[in-house]
Amino acid sequence: MLHVEINLDELSTDAKYLHQMSRAISNGEITVDFSHNKPGGIAHSHWLTKANRLLRLYVTTKNPAQNLKILANYIIKVYTPMYFNIKYYSSAVYGSTLLFKFIRWTQYLPSNLRKVVNTVIQDNAYFAHSENILLSMLFDDRKEKRNIAIKKILHYRRDIVDPTELRVYKKPLLNFNCTEYTNMIDLNDDSILFEPPFTQSYSYEHLEGYLDYEEPPFADPQIPLHIQGTERHVQLLAATAKRVTRKNVEGAMATTLESRMKTPRLESRQDFQKNNVFFSHFFFYYTQ
Repeated sequence: MLHVEINLDELSTDAKYLHQMSRAISNGEITVDFSHNKPGGIAHSHWLTKANRLLRLYVTTKNPAQNLKILANYIIKVYTPMYFNIKYYSSAVYGSTLLFKFIRWTQYLPSNLRKVVNTVIQDNAYFAHSENILLSMLFDDRKEKRNIAIKKILHYRRDIVDPTELRVYKKPLLNFNCTEYTNMIDLNDDSILFEPPFTQSYSYEHLEGYLDYEEPPFADPQIPLHIQGTERHVQLLAATAKRVTRKNVEGAMATTLESRMKTPRLESRQDFQKNNVFFSHFFFYYTQ
C-alpha cells in the first residue's frame, strides 16, 4: 500500500489548513491559536476551500445537523487522505492504485450514499482502463504483478491487436467489490485489454527480456495525474452543470471550449498586447 509522508512546509495555505483541521477533528482537540485561522473563501473550482469551510462550519456548530456530520465524516475519511495521496503520488503510474483506494475508502458509507458515490466513480473510471492498470502493474513492487502485466502486453501484441482496426477508448465497468487494484476489471477479458502507450516503443523481445526482473525495469515517466488545466475544466464543468441537463453537459462544454479558442482572451495585459492588432483592424473596419 502507498504511504504518504507530508512536509507541512511544502503545502499551500489551504492544504495546510485542511491537514491541521482534519487532524484536530480526528484527535478531538482544536487549539485556541488554530481556531483563529481562516479557512479561505469558497471557489467552485477549488474543492479544497469548500472542504475547509465545511470542516470549519462543523467544529463551530454546537449541534450539527446529520447531513453536516455526514459531509465532515466523508472529508476526514475520504477526501483529505485522497487529496494528499494524489499530491504525493503525482505520477500516472499510481493512478489505478489511487482509484482503488478511493473505492475502498468509500465502502463505509450506507448503501444509499455509496450508490451515489459509486455512480460518480464509474463516470470517472479512466484509471480502471486496462492500459492504466497494466501501467501501474509494471511499476508494482511485487515481481509477480509486473510479470503478469508484461505477459498481458505480449499476449495483446501476439493474439489480439489488429493494426488496421481503429482503437476505441471506452471506460470499463468497475467491480466495486474488488480487493485489489488489479481486479477492478477482468484483465482476462480480451475485449477490454489494451497495451499502455508507455510500452509501445519497446520491442516484443525487449519486453520479454524483462520477465522475472527483481526490480521494476522501467523509469517512471512522471506523467502528472493532475495539472492546472484540470482545475480550469472543473470550474467550467461546475458552471455548465448548472444550466444544462446531465446528458448535454459534454456537448455544452465542447461548444464553450471551441468558442473560447476562437474568441480573443482579455484576462491580462499580455492578452491586450497580443490582440492589439486584431482590435486595431476591428475598430478601423467599423469606423469607416
